[in-house]
Amino acid sequence: MNANTTNSGTTTADTLPNPGDATQLRHVLGHVPTSVTIVTALSRGLPIGVTVGSFSSVSLDPPLVNFFIDRSSTTWPRLNESSTFTVNVLGMDHAHLCRSFSRRGADRFEGVDWEPSPSGNPVLSEAIAALDCSRYKVDIIGDHIQVVGRVESMQLQNAGLPLVFYRGDFLRLGCGPDSSRQAGEA
Repeated sequence: MNANTTNSGTTTADTLPNPGDATQLRHVLGHVPTSVTIVTALSRGLPIGVTVGSFSSVSLDPPLVNFFIDRSSTTWPRLNESSTFTVNVLGMDHAHLCRSFSRRGADRFEGVDWEPSPSGNPVLSEAIAALDCSRYKVDIIGDHIQVVGRVESMQLQNAGLPLVFYRGDFLRLGCGPDSSRQAGEA
């Protein structure tokens, strides 16, 4: 890869040779910051949950959100048993929860405080927000499963800054949103 200098003095790079190379694609996409959430549900009467770094809003009318989960996930089959799920948005001081819910073969809820959502799914006490959803649509796309949910209820538990994953690590945000803008401004 060769670097070039533009007229404005910034440095650009040549195109990487193979977008089909998973390692190169992961490296490039690592430069896109992503929120970190934990998707929870009840399966056979027990709480289940998994860390998800691919959560986003889909539609305001109807209120839809989505996340992607790896097809090889061992949690997905149990999560898929439930027709509802809750997306717990993590705050920037909750990297420990992200790691806990990423472990295989462990009780991910050990030592984690939670309350049931209106549909009974775990709402993590430390989450900054929670969206309780009914399953709307599930599609297999490439090596992942896209899960779309209709938001049935939601709660903002605190106004803290979110946990953000960037370039293989957690990004420490320095300040909150620009408070000089009025609500609704783009």
